[in-house]
Amino acid sequence: MKRFAAAMALTIIVSVPAFTQRVITQIAAKVNKDIILASELKHAEEEIRGELSENKKLSGSQKQQAFEERSKDILRDLIDKYLILQEAADLGMDANLEVLKQIEQLRIDNKFDTQEAMEAAMIKQGISIDEVKESIRYRNLRSQVIHREVTGRIVITTEESRVYYDAHKKDFDRPPGVSLAMIAVSTEGLSPEELEAKKKIMDDVQAALKKGDEFGELASKHSEDPSGLNGGDLGFFERDSDGNYMATPEMEAIVRKLAKGETTETLPNPGNQTLMILKLLDRHDGGILPFESAKNDIFNILMDERAEPKVRAYLTRLRAQGYVEVYPGYVDTGAATKGVRASEAVPPKE
Repeated sequence: MKRFAAAMALTIIVSVPAFTQRVITQIAAKVNKDIILASELKHAEEEIRGELSENKKLSGSQKQQAFEERSKDILRDLIDKYLILQEAADLGMDANLEVLKQIEQLRIDNKFDTQEAMEAAMIKQGISIDEVKESIRYRNLRSQVIHREVTGRIVITTEESRVYYDAHKKDFDRPPGVSLAMIAVSTEGLSPEELEAKKKIMDDVQAALKKGDEFGELASKHSEDPSGLNGGDLGFFERDSDGNYMATPEMEAIVRKLAKGETTETLPNPGNQTLMILKLLDRHDGGILPFESAKNDIFNILMDERAEPKVRAYLTRLRAQGYVEVYPGYVDTGAATKGVRASEAVPPKE
């Protein structure tokens, strides 16, 4: 149960207050047609303090320093959120399916028989299911928007990844584990005809694999899982204290039967309602990961390094293109050098 509480706390920390909990108080900022209330900033501050209070590795002064460092960006992050949600709406994006899938996966991972039982446990721990859903929804929409507008345009070559690997080999010392890739399509809420169409996609993928087509290329083209953006690479799964790699006995049994480079037949995954094909990229006995097994981690490291300034520039541009007014007494640390004020922009029409 402690693990469940920690997982829930992490989900809530990255969120902002649910709309249903907003209380009309002083306005801190306007973001196009939305407003940010002072109560939202206060709520976010309380969440940061709550998170830091549970960190046993920090002294009192270190916690205060960390709070001051993080709290100065609260308004920036809230403005970012509203701009992202508005952009996602303009682009016709939604995250409803992803919310359902992740809530169901959370139930499975924490071994609750029903979602109602999980919600009851969350209430006892002071966690709101609506806040969890809102957090998942925002993170997914943010990922969609940022990928479309920023990260999807960043190219990281194999040569660049190899150079990084050679310079940081000691950072890839890992215990025993496995590296996996996946192609998956969702079967959530489909009609019989739609389900047959998804099965046909997977049949075509299996036929292409038998012909020798690259798994990564097929994942990029057909997989509906986020890992498809990276050739289906799921990364490295360390062996736990019980000697298992995977979270469920069913998945463990499947992976143990695979030889390096081997793929499975098309498998149903009732846990998150998908059809999937798995590939064992590597089985690691411990020590320095080979380059092929480390590629996914390297990609994420290099992407984070290159994406951060570009994402910040994109969010600053959204501010300039829209109508953002920060009220006296508040500071947007993500504003351009010359802030966008009410006198310099036309308020949106209702």
